[in-house]
Amino acid sequence: MPASLHYAPAKGWMNDPNGAVHWQGRHHLFYQYNPDGTEFSNQHWGHASSPDLLTWTEHEVALFPGPAETAPYDATACFSGCAVEHDGGVSILYTGVLGDAQLPCLARAADDALSGFVKDPANPLLPAPPAADITEFRDHSVWRADGRWRMLVAGARHDHGGSLFALSSADLRAWDYDGVLVDRAASGVPGAVWECPDYFTSADTAAVLVSVIHEDGENGPDVWWMTGSAAGDGFDVRASGVVDVGDRFYAPQSYRASDGRRIQFGWIRTHQDPAGLDGPAVGFMSLPRELSVRGGRLYSEPAAELASLRRTATPVRPTGATRFEQARATGELVLDAETADGTRRVTLRSPGGAETSVDLTEFTGRDGVLRLFWDAGIIEVYRGGLAGTWSDLRVEEVAELRLDGAPGSAATGRAEIWELAHPERESGPAAAAGPGTAPHGRASSPA
Repeated sequence: MPASLHYAPAKGWMNDPNGAVHWQGRHHLFYQYNPDGTEFSNQHWGHASSPDLLTWTEHEVALFPGPAETAPYDATACFSGCAVEHDGGVSILYTGVLGDAQLPCLARAADDALSGFVKDPANPLLPAPPAADITEFRDHSVWRADGRWRMLVAGARHDHGGSLFALSSADLRAWDYDGVLVDRAASGVPGAVWECPDYFTSADTAAVLVSVIHEDGENGPDVWWMTGSAAGDGFDVRASGVVDVGDRFYAPQSYRASDGRRIQFGWIRTHQDPAGLDGPAVGFMSLPRELSVRGGRLYSEPAAELASLRRTATPVRPTGATRFEQARATGELVLDAETADGTRRVTLRSPGGAETSVDLTEFTGRDGVLRLFWDAGIIEVYRGGLAGTWSDLRVEEVAELRLDGAPGSAATGRAEIWELAHPERESGPAAAAGPGTAPHGRASSPA
């Protein structure tokens, strides 16, 4: 049973969200995509769009590697990047890959539907990483400030580990290297390599997110935030923390919706799941999240649109097991503050006996209610600005849900399950055509 709340393509491999933008009334989500197999290889940009963050249309592939004759700089792969509104349209900055070389590239939307991109003849925008000690250099976050374009590229340096590199430009084509914005030592954020930077401002505070490749033998949270302000040529980090306390969320990207909200999607790494390699597609997008900075800290919460899926609520036991008359593939568990503080674990059991459990200790003592969404084996938890993502695709449906309390806790609070509507895929010629059907090079060849 496929997930209904979390976007995935009909077939192929999907990872990092790319080029997310709200354009002419639709949310456009691009993503790393292999249309020809369910493994990380042959990276294109897939494309989906939605009017409401809930109902998605899958479009034809939007960005293709190569061809080698006219675009050798990305003949191996088109890696991650971002989108910006520019000169009445949308441009993307992405990482072109040729063998071991990974360099920034520019392309322009071919039409207002963002159905494909025309690669810029100036590509690659840099002939090499801009400093000799840079060992990794990829992925882009771009914004406009003080009359210039600003770009962060993530990566690493010799003997310094994870780093963010700052560049600036007048025209998106010619870029000046402004130095290291922040690195592992200055921030306290771990990692041998940083990837997928995401920079924005909220409440007059700058925030930047990075995804972490750990040193060999080290483990820990994989996505971190830093908040602070620009200070000279660097970033004054005033606070830092973990974006998601689960074990599946990676490479998030956010964008500004037309109503001013900051919307985020992240890649759910279901290839690490016990059943993650079954089926025609591998990888899911997270639920849409809203980001803000409150008291100098990153705050994540489910997008408001998700509440519109609620249909009926059923009270459940604050401790012990609740069995459903009919197994549910999707649902939302809501615990009030008292119950959330007294609950240490939620276990979901399938009709066939498969179980998955989520430890809620990290959410204890935070403000507000706890919301847990499940969707055909994908679980996302939110409370007090903190999020967590897990998956066990063996639990396609939930027949029983059990809340385990902390020792000595009293079952006096409130807990309820909301039945959720299942948003349908939009239909149309682009969706019917399916991914991977556009001829190679259409709308993706150099101008």
